[in-house]
Amino acid sequence: MKITLKEKRYELKAGTKAVFKLIEEETREITEEHYDNFVSSAPFFRRLGGSESLVRGYTARGYRVVSMTSKNPDRTVKVLRDFDFE
Repeated sequence: MKITLKEKRYELKAGTKAVFKLIEEETREITEEHYDNFVSSAPFFRRLGGSESLVRGYTARGYRVVSMTSKNPDRTVKVLRDFDFE
């Protein structure tokens, strides 16, 4: 199975509370083990104070997490991860 990860990093725009600007964009291929590590780490980062939201959808491999949004505890950096299954 081929999993493509599209990762976008956003940083809080100066002088605002909720407006983020894109600072980095990356696309790479990951293994199923890495995918499982991303998904299973969400509760751990929530306990540390970060914000993790998972969006599930129907894929060729079943009902799985297709998008993941993470914010650090002080809410200044947001990372959006989109998973494509082939």
